[in-house]
Amino acid sequence: MTTSGNSLTGISSDRSNNTKVKTCKTHGIMHEFMLHKSMSDNFITSLRDQNRSKFRHLFIQNPASGSTLGLNHQHTSTASDNVSGSEKFRARSLTIFGNVEESASEFCRFELLRVLDLQECNDLEDGHLKDIHKLWHLKYVSLGGTINNLPRNIEKLHCLETLDLRKTKIDILPYEVIGLPHLAHLLGKFKLGKKDLKMSELEKLLPKKCKLKTLAGFVADENAGFLQLMAHMNELKKVKIWCEPTGADSKSLPHISKAVQKFAQDGMDTTGVRSLSLDFGNSMGDFLGSIQEYCYLSSLKLRGRLSVLPQFVTSLCGLTELCLSSTNLVGNDLSNLSKLRYLLYLKLVEADLRSFVIKNGDFPSLRRLCLVVHSPVLPTIGKGALPYLVSLQLLCKDLADLSGIKIEYHDCLEEVALDSMVSTKAVEMWETAAKKHPKRPKVLFLKRIDPSEAQSSVKYVAADGPIPTKGSSIEFSQVQLTQNMLQNECIIRSVQSSSVNKPNSALKKIIVSEPHQTASELSSAGNGAMPPSLRSISTETGYTF
Repeated sequence: MTTSGNSLTGISSDRSNNTKVKTCKTHGIMHEFMLHKSMSDNFITSLRDQNRSKFRHLFIQNPASGSTLGLNHQHTSTASDNVSGSEKFRARSLTIFGNVEESASEFCRFELLRVLDLQECNDLEDGHLKDIHKLWHLKYVSLGGTINNLPRNIEKLHCLETLDLRKTKIDILPYEVIGLPHLAHLLGKFKLGKKDLKMSELEKLLPKKCKLKTLAGFVADENAGFLQLMAHMNELKKVKIWCEPTGADSKSLPHISKAVQKFAQDGMDTTGVRSLSLDFGNSMGDFLGSIQEYCYLSSLKLRGRLSVLPQFVTSLCGLTELCLSSTNLVGNDLSNLSKLRYLLYLKLVEADLRSFVIKNGDFPSLRRLCLVVHSPVLPTIGKGALPYLVSLQLLCKDLADLSGIKIEYHDCLEEVALDSMVSTKAVEMWETAAKKHPKRPKVLFLKRIDPSEAQSSVKYVAADGPIPTKGSSIEFSQVQLTQNMLQNECIIRSVQSSSVNKPNSALKKIIVSEPHQTASELSSAGNGAMPPSLRSISTETGYTF
């Protein structure tokens, strides 16, 4: 992910590996204008607003959180007291977050709902979902970390296209979910269950024309049900698999190889994005060596130990994105990646780069290079190599200098991203090198976010600047203080300029997501404003608020 923008008045954005903008947020006066515009056009408001029945998008926030997000600040009753049983709503989406008590089950009153976002609701219980089947218009549902099980009657949501279970505690997926006729995106980490079904019975679970495009993802254990069903999911574009073999001779490994090979070979007759992510954790991924060549993938992520680089990887002529994490590959194996002549993005995580040499002519199409390492020893990049590189991410908190990287070799370079924990000396050296570069690339900073699960990969998010450490210069601290004062002044002025309904000043961000092509009903209102606690929905699912 690359983040760019002005910290005071500009627009900052998060981009995917292919540079496509995923989300963006505005600042200052522009934020206040968009907020007022969205409310005056009846786009979004709190459920506590007296005129709520006119709005297409509603949200409920914890009434005890200290900030009233409704338009009418004098209206402080709870949402459940505020909603009349006879009141008709035209809302198409509802977001609930925080500890909202009785309000957690209010979504059952909204008969026209298409989008139900409960991912940040902290007191939602399994029992609150017992009537969810009555909202048969639903196309998008996301649930939070307090949910342990799905109701069996979810099979009645025939219009459901996206089911996001990534934050839930659900590890066994009900068979009924697989049979939803319009389900296109299934997100989470789950198993199909221990029930022993024959293949003929499993096939009956799938609709005649399975529309599933995203299966990210499932755990492949001794039950090979998901792996066998993959062969009948002809529209799959994105798959994520966690391998959990029960032993060195696990019976699931051949099924994994077979399913992966069929998924990759089916891509030979298609175009566009085709993504595969494999996480084999503490196991060896040498079973990938049995996958034959002549496959097509546009994106591949491998996490886990490899003794050698699987041969099918270098045969993926259409591969544009590659991520290798904790694979233990060194030297020649990494150098063999240069055969991927159409690769646009390469990410190496926790790799030993001492013997990795990138020569002139290697990776001729590469645009973005991301290295996440513990050691400040970086690969050797020869003069003339990576001629089209536009983004260089060197995420190592122990980086003390330029580590032999000569950015003047890369004429097209636009940005350099560093770990926010790097020393002040390193920051000064990179900023000086950037100023001397003909294109004066931006020096950005990303903050490390440690995963909640032990086996999950580390993630980085945007940071406003380097985090000062002991020994930082006084001048640097003064600059940061000045920027904070200016930013606070900008926020205060924008709040003072608010007119008529005066939305709460805690609304600091607006998230604008790209609408999905098939979600015309949801995207008809355009890109609107929303409170900060309303998260942006991944563009892979295509829904926005």
